Amino acid sequence: MTQSILVTPNNTSMAAESLWTQCLEYLSYRIPESAFNTWFSSIRAISYSSDKVVLGLPNNFVLEYVTHHYRKPIEDGMAAVLGLRIEVEFTALPGAAILELYEAESEVNNSSDSSDNVSARSQVVVDVSTPLNDKYSFNSFVIGDCNQLAHAACMAVAQAPHKNNFNPLVIYGGTGMGKTHLLQAIAHFCLENETVRKIVYRSSEEFTREYIEYVQKIKDSRTFYQVYNDADVLLIDDIQFLAGKHSTQDEFFNIFSVLQSLHKQIVITSDRPPSAIKGLHSRLLSRFDTGLIADLQPPNMETRLAIVQKKNEGSAYSFLTDEVLYYVANHVTSNVRELEGTLIKLSAYASFYNLPISVEIAKQILGDTVRNVDRPITINRIIDSVAGEFSTTNTLLTSQTRKKNVAEPRQVAMHLARKLTDNSLHTIGLAFGRDYSTVIHSLKKMESLLETDDLLRDRVDRIQRSLV
Repeated sequence: MTQSILVTPNNTSMAAESLWTQCLEYLSYRIPESAFNTWFSSIRAISYSSDKVVLGLPNNFVLEYVTHHYRKPIEDGMAAVLGLRIEVEFTALPGAAILELYEAESEVNNSSDSSDNVSARSQVVVDVSTPLNDKYSFNSFVIGDCNQLAHAACMAVAQAPHKNNFNPLVIYGGTGMGKTHLLQAIAHFCLENETVRKIVYRSSEEFTREYIEYVQKIKDSRTFYQVYNDADVLLIDDIQFLAGKHSTQDEFFNIFSVLQSLHKQIVITSDRPPSAIKGLHSRLLSRFDTGLIADLQPPNMETRLAIVQKKNEGSAYSFLTDEVLYYVANHVTSNVRELEGTLIKLSAYASFYNLPISVEIAKQILGDTVRNVDRPITINRIIDSVAGEFSTTNTLLTSQTRKKNVAEPRQVAMHLARKLTDNSLHTIGLAFGRDYSTVIHSLKKMESLLETDDLLRDRVDRIQRSLV
């Protein structure tokens, strides 16, 4: 017969832990080992009174499963230990409770061997599921008006984690704008300068995979959580892939809350403003808003030229002339990744045929990539195309009328002028007879409409294809 424990209301925390330990021993002989390791290692005893014990579980997913499948065995275990039946209440641990658990486990781990611990802390650990790209450093990142704020914020984070107001730091921008480059540059800088002890770098898809493995493949919760709990800097790429994954978001929110409470640095990237990502929990979005959100815009002509010149220096395609580089920068306008791909294509051609690359040859080689090369995209061309698509006139688009059938095409034209040309907001405003603030309002409204209006987005894409 199992001996009962003696508890009083004055030592509920210690009593709860002791009671649960004995209950686990009882259950370990009655539940298959795989199931026991999967579902019971993450349960913690929260409190105990004369008629009820409260057990904490790490998330709602585990809570629902354990409640449905193991409530009776747990109640039987409690009765066997105590000699009487009491109520068992299950609850998902909030962020604060998880934080206390982490801190307690960290104290145990840190005190187990002080000499080994000192040695471990003297080395920087980078925990990644895929290797970092050596090319993605701050030195190789070209700074321009389109990315200056994001670059400065990432540098500040890398130089002094925990000592800035950018927590979390959220970087967003379209494909090929440099988000991953900046994220990995932080990791490289911290590693080389030893500004932190441990860096954890994951894509949101990798985080999701790890969470599923933890739930389904007998992963010890302490192992799963400790990976992130130990991080001084947590880098998460492409957060938009968590949209719609509610259980994974709950888990990420808990980890996020713990790290933020411990003043650990968190940096996140996404392909659009977090507020525009459908399917993200509002409480997660509110946490993002407590830090700094910086965007990466398409590079202007000056920045594109600086990028191709920098990539041309000391590279396999360093033989490209300034005229060819200028041509590439002037005609490949979408993103940095396409710029580099264009240079690689020219280099491959020169290597295969052992020929120097002139502007004329570049035009022929890139004919499928660069279209309308002799017709630069101007605001007037954009107005012509928009007027044709929406069956209106150039005069109306630049007039003062505010009728909806004119106002919306005008906003489309402003959006495309901002996206496809290097003109300033002031210059765009002058072309439409509007001031700077009106242009900003139009751009924000169009950005919002394009997120929800599929028909309008198709029309804008069609106009853009006709221009480029």
